[in-house]
Amino acid sequence: MRLSVISTLLTGFLLFPSANSIAVLLETGTEKAQSVQGDKSIAVESQTASSVSKVAEIKILIQAAIKDSPQPFSGSVILLEQGKPQFELQKGEGISQDSRFVMASLSKQITATLILQALDAGKLDLNQTLNHYLFGDAKGDNKALKGTVAGTNSSANALNPSRYDERITLHQLLTHTSGVDKLGKANRFEPGSQFEYSNFGYSLLGQVLEKVNHQSFAEQVAQFATRYQFNGLSAELGSIEAIRAKVPSLAIGLQESEVIAPADLVLDEALLPAGGLIASAPAYAAFQYLLHSGKLMSAESYQRMTTAYTEIQFLWPNMRYGYGVRINKDDGLVEYSHTGYLSGYMSMTLHYPEFNLDLVMLENLSLNLNDRTRVFELHNQIRQIIRSQLLLAKASNVKP
Repeated sequence: MRLSVISTLLTGFLLFPSANSIAVLLETGTEKAQSVQGDKSIAVESQTASSVSKVAEIKILIQAAIKDSPQPFSGSVILLEQGKPQFELQKGEGISQDSRFVMASLSKQITATLILQALDAGKLDLNQTLNHYLFGDAKGDNKALKGTVAGTNSSANALNPSRYDERITLHQLLTHTSGVDKLGKANRFEPGSQFEYSNFGYSLLGQVLEKVNHQSFAEQVAQFATRYQFNGLSAELGSIEAIRAKVPSLAIGLQESEVIAPADLVLDEALLPAGGLIASAPAYAAFQYLLHSGKLMSAESYQRMTTAYTEIQFLWPNMRYGYGVRINKDDGLVEYSHTGYLSGYMSMTLHYPEFNLDLVMLENLSLNLNDRTRVFELHNQIRQIIRSQLLLAKASNVKP
């Protein structure tokens, strides 16, 4: 598997600073949500929480937020309750319900799922070393440099250019705590000692899957999509223009800079497991529903996936990371999420297990990273809308 992906393109998938969120005013008798665009504002009024479904409230408020966002939006949004679509919105030239998008870092949830399925099949041990699976080394018995970290000087040993740090495990790759660097380079830090988001680490997990399943990663994704009937999910290689010749429903990724223009993006083997998979919003929503319904892996593996192993710094506060899943439990509301950013594409997924409520948002327009607060303002608004309404439902003991 080629590992030639440009790192500066990939490092932006997750870690961005906070942005302003929409103000959702919850008043006795009525609720109002305002979205402001320039000097225009729209007020959406509704019944009290006790007399109207909170999902209906969420639909109204999300629609208003997207309609009146000061930032351009092109993409597809779907909201599901109990796996059934409650709200769908498509906006942008040529965008339809069938449109497919490069999912950016939402791809990591697919990769983590395939790893856990291999675990359930007895093919993997998450505490086993990366070198064991890639090179056939016995655990703790390879010639990689032990204990050497970038920035330290060790004359007693030399880096082995054909091995990674011998301490790196699959668990650490899944949780972004491995500190892995490319072959021939010292590890970035002691494995397991801290969190550092690593697209390269998930690329390596794709290589591990190829080794243990004796298939290319793209072939495994194709079989996965067929097995569970995720129509619209696939792994493709090449430029966006070349892929569209095979998959006409793929939306052209647009990058905002001085002007909005098609992004110069090429999907290669290294990018696929970390951020290069393709899906329509309904296809990814179907995956997410089966995932959180316990249909894709054993109960033990799902527990592993949704366990908070490490704290992370993210644009939303109090976030922790499991396996391809971000976890937040503020105010007693459990939330599993992920976001993605790639040249030409942005994405967000949210799942609230207490309410069996899911949101999938796939976009074919990536906003200019010169203003990262602006880039994620709409994502923050939509998340805050959902959280506010679900917390109100909890407080009122009302079903969403």
